[in-house]
Amino acid sequence: MKKLSFMFALLLVVGTAVALPSYSGLRGLNRVVDARTSETGLLSIGLFTFMGISPDERTAVLESEEVTLTDTEYSGTGYITLGYGVSKYFELGTRVSYLLNQIKREDVNNRLGTSGDWNGDDGFSEAGLFLKFALNPDAENVWFSVMPWAQFSVYSGGDNNFVYNGDEWDGIWNTDEPMFQLRRPMMNSGDMSFGGDLLATMEFDAVTIHGNLGYHYYKQNFVFTDSRYDDDHNVIATEEVDIEVEDPVLRFAAGIEYPMNKTTLFAELEWRHFLNREFEEGDGERFDDCIQIAPGARFEFDSGFAMDVTGSYCISSFDPEYNDLGHRNFQNDDDNQTDEERARYAPFPTGYAPQYGIGVNLMYSANILPNPSILSGTVTDASTGEVIAASVTFPGSDVEGVNTDAGSGMYTAQLDKDTYTILVAADGYISASETLEIPSGENITKNFALQSVDGTVTGTVTDAGTGEPIEALVAASGSIQSSTDLNGEYSIECAAGTRTFTASAAGYSNLSRTVDMVAGESVAQDFQLSIQLNFENVYFDTGRHNLRPDAKIILDRVAEMLISNPGVSVMITGNTDSDGTPEYNQELAENRALSVRNYLISKGVSELSLSTVGYGEDRPAAPNTTDENKALNRRSEFTILAAPIQ
Repeated sequence: MKKLSFMFALLLVVGTAVALPSYSGLRGLNRVVDARTSETGLLSIGLFTFMGISPDERTAVLESEEVTLTDTEYSGTGYITLGYGVSKYFELGTRVSYLLNQIKREDVNNRLGTSGDWNGDDGFSEAGLFLKFALNPDAENVWFSVMPWAQFSVYSGGDNNFVYNGDEWDGIWNTDEPMFQLRRPMMNSGDMSFGGDLLATMEFDAVTIHGNLGYHYYKQNFVFTDSRYDDDHNVIATEEVDIEVEDPVLRFAAGIEYPMNKTTLFAELEWRHFLNREFEEGDGERFDDCIQIAPGARFEFDSGFAMDVTGSYCISSFDPEYNDLGHRNFQNDDDNQTDEERARYAPFPTGYAPQYGIGVNLMYSANILPNPSILSGTVTDASTGEVIAASVTFPGSDVEGVNTDAGSGMYTAQLDKDTYTILVAADGYISASETLEIPSGENITKNFALQSVDGTVTGTVTDAGTGEPIEALVAASGSIQSSTDLNGEYSIECAAGTRTFTASAAGYSNLSRTVDMVAGESVAQDFQLSIQLNFENVYFDTGRHNLRPDAKIILDRVAEMLISNPGVSVMITGNTDSDGTPEYNQELAENRALSVRNYLISKGVSELSLSTVGYGEDRPAAPNTTDENKALNRRSEFTILAAPIQ
């Protein structure tokens, strides 16, 4: 009980809660299934791998001497899973299992010289189908579901469902005898197994907790020859065993998640109670329960991939003698034990949990079907609250606009998962717009309250060099904006007062203008946008304003760009380092700017597009503390102006 109490305390402090694919293919952790269904249309593919390690103490007779030795079992488990969200009420998961059972013998009394050190078997084991039916999918923080499931044997390993000894006699098993004392000697849990689980999930601000309670049923068939040996290890009696072992199992599993950006920490508890195995030898130890804890971490990537790193530790006891199908009793001259007595000592279906282990899982998920969301709301007058007739459109998307209902002011639109700009317009009102990120498969409410119109600004947006209309966006201070039409024209309705309007277009520098809006009047404001250009700085030697060869190379490129864009005007600045007096540096800075201007004019640049200013030592690019920094300050720079200088 102390171990169990410690495990529950550990779970409560670890943290939780995002949706993760599980061993069944359904949304969940590894061993624990989430009560919530996956997003409709979400397809998840998982490759789960786990290696369990179990050093188990055994007793053997070697060279007529009874010895205690420790053999190590390795139980490899692989699941290939596929999950699909059919609807918010229903989710489907499938998996195929691949098992590997191996034992490594300890070398005692030259034991390995005759037995060899390894035995094992592996192969595809079972295929399973898992269904999840959500009982309250629209709940806010507590969900319930039921999960029926069934598994079928597809074993394709060695000769039988059991791991067989293929080596010489080693004191425990003889050649061609099944190794029933292993934690997991069988390659599947019977031709068919089935069950059902009740799932619950509770979501809190920082964590999510899951609980699964299920009833599982297994039927295993064991056909083998049990042998009794004398002290010289000769067979002195045999018994043909052919029994079916039915195992109803109660299973409880709990999990907790704690998300941290792209990483999620989680921990799980799994407790299986075998109802037909009531072992109690009077010392307080029971062998009809299997309890393990499993912490882990998941790392999620934007591409849809995720990776788990997990571990496990078994906190309940395992004794090989209670897993030998009654061979111990038969060896002790019990010729009358019944099939029921043998069944009590049958290997546990799905195997007993390894003492400890580690796993690595790889997963990928993507939505393969459109799962639209429903956006709805009302449009009202911001002053009176009365509903108004308005249009709701989605600029920049293929979604068809909708109109509000004249009586209720309601609108409804179906949107796929994406980011949308929503524009609401009504006669006599200032249009409103908002950008929303729409998730998949949800109902979203967005209401709009429009201000009545006080004034209108109209105009055009054109290329400053060519005068051609530009496809641009004109935005007023606040959230009001308008796109230009094919003629470069725009119109914005907004409240009276001093407002700032900014025109922007791809490949052009933004341009802002301040406009005094008058209630009930229309104001014209045109924008001439200049092409966005970048020019390199020109550098000078100490105390000089004449152009260096490297500067002329740069200015030749500047001249080509300015000649190609006649609508662009440039301010040329002159700057110096801190050497010399301020008066000297001011004059030197102005001369440097004039040298650049004169050179550009000599290359064919219009004089009207060039102006100069000298800043002296007032605007250093770097502190004047080193020769390298001073070299950066002896420069001329270019500032692109909005329109040519008249």
